[in-house]
Amino acid sequence: MLRKCLFLLLIALISDTILSVTVTIPENVVVGKAGANVILPCTYSTTVGSQFVVEWKFAPGNTQPTNGKQIYYYSGGSTYKPGSQADRLSSVQKQPTSGVASIQLSNIAWSDNGSYVCEVNNPPDFSGTGAGIVQLSVLVPPSAPTCQMNGNAITGQDVTLTCSSVANPPAIYTWAFEGSKTPLLPGMMLNQESGSLLITNVSQALDGTYRCTASNELGQNTCQIGVTISSVAEAGAIAGAVVGVLLALLLIAAIVFYFLCYRKKRKDVPKPDYPGSDIREDAISPMVTEEQRRSVVTSHSRESRGRHDDNTIV
Repeated sequence: MLRKCLFLLLIALISDTILSVTVTIPENVVVGKAGANVILPCTYSTTVGSQFVVEWKFAPGNTQPTNGKQIYYYSGGSTYKPGSQADRLSSVQKQPTSGVASIQLSNIAWSDNGSYVCEVNNPPDFSGTGAGIVQLSVLVPPSAPTCQMNGNAITGQDVTLTCSSVANPPAIYTWAFEGSKTPLLPGMMLNQESGSLLITNVSQALDGTYRCTASNELGQNTCQIGVTISSVAEAGAIAGAVVGVLLALLLIAAIVFYFLCYRKKRKDVPKPDYPGSDIREDAISPMVTEEQRRSVVTSHSRESRGRHDDNTIV
């Protein structure tokens, strides 16, 4: 009875070993310079069967690995590469069936930063650890930075100059005031990590060009911005001019609107169907006969001659 139990236990242990998949990531973080080729390592142990599958997924940047999208798929002797990195991606082993599922990325770029998930499935081997994660960090020199100004450059006010660039390792920022013997003047506060330069209580003496330099161990890049300081009086005059222009535009718009509405009302007034309603004293009704019309005309003629004679005597 004891021998039988030991035999069954041995079979169970052997079966568990065979029916398991174990994925190992020899190097969890891979670092490479932009333009270089890197290998993302992944090894596994299992007995490859007819349903054996190797899959890689990519989660860019800070995206969670669980939200990664498929970039490599091997099954039944065929390989599929549906991702945007297809032309630069290849398997270290043409047939990844001998315990190595590593892939290679060529000419890496900043967009390749992120998490890569290696998964190995071999039904009915469902136990064990069938997945592993590799982090890829691409080293790049600073890109051309962007210089901007926040605040009103008016005498006595504070302004902040900002500088930002894409770099890995993160860039260190420095500012310089062109034409000055010293990089920074009193009243200027620099944050080398964020790239911001705070200038307090600005004056006409600080009017000019400012240059930002972003640098890391791989290189550097620069940008510049011109700062024009206005006095309070100039700022008020500019504001007044702007307000005056706006008021003039509003007045013109109101006049145009009035004339458009006036013309519309003129068009909407209905025209009379008859030329007029004035009735002459000597008008003859259209209902009288021809003889009556002649009699009336003769009478009117006599009255007219009589009035004319009277006027002549006077």
